[in-house]
Amino acid sequence: MSPIIHLLVSFVARKTRLFTSLTMLLIALPSAQAANIYISGDSPFSELHIDGEIVKHDYTRMINVINRHRDIPYMLSLNSKGGNVMESIRIGSFARKYLMRFESKKCNSACLFIMLGSMYRSESKTAEFGIHRPKFKREFFANLTAQEATNKYKSLRNIVEAYMLRMGAKQQLVDDMFAVPSNNMKFIKSKNMATLLNTQSEGYSEWIISKCGDDLNPKQHHDLMAFYKNRSLQGNSYFEYLDSKSTQYFHCELEVVRMEQVRLFNNDARFNVQQLGAN
Repeated sequence: MSPIIHLLVSFVARKTRLFTSLTMLLIALPSAQAANIYISGDSPFSELHIDGEIVKHDYTRMINVINRHRDIPYMLSLNSKGGNVMESIRIGSFARKYLMRFESKKCNSACLFIMLGSMYRSESKTAEFGIHRPKFKREFFANLTAQEATNKYKSLRNIVEAYMLRMGAKQQLVDDMFAVPSNNMKFIKSKNMATLLNTQSEGYSEWIISKCGDDLNPKQHHDLMAFYKNRSLQGNSYFEYLDSKSTQYFHCELEVVRMEQVRLFNNDARFNVQQLGAN
């Protein structure tokens, strides 16, 4: 079951300028049609849907949708071929702060950065993730010298890699992604993607344990999975104990996460003022 160090002012200023510059120049796909962002279902189990390419201002559009809903959605449902890298990182960071769950129909390219921000990933066994290294707008990058291009891309990789590792990606996933040219795509099946991601952060895990006590240990979890596959074991007191303990822990974690989402929402100035204007 299942984020800082104070930097020098000048360093922050340089990073801020660089991030802003990259935000203006980065793109993963040529189209500029914004994603369809909407919420379905009722609280507390509503779903935030992001369907289509992720473009500039989609993060603000998402905040506006949530503000109108007046609640944090339980699930983040993605169906996207990718898009703007920095916008996706903003959305992914929001998902991590608000402990949102994730499921996908399609999640390629920059969409991966949103997936990495989620606390729980729930996709079908047949789901695939398309990865390749991000790129700058061609008209910008083509006008740079070779050295300028090298320096710009190094700065980009530093930002993207730091984000991915902070969100739980293993170095192997980072290296695999940057090894694929931007005009190509490598697809990773769901079961293989799981091996390229670390488990939940130690801090989050210990926070849940402090709230809910102990979950099943690995052997008990293995036994419970066997029970679910063989219902003829129903009535066995050991398996009923495991099922009850797992269910109680799951419900406790849901309640703890929900209370934290409500606390964050109520203390977020963006959601305590009049609705943000649309972009």
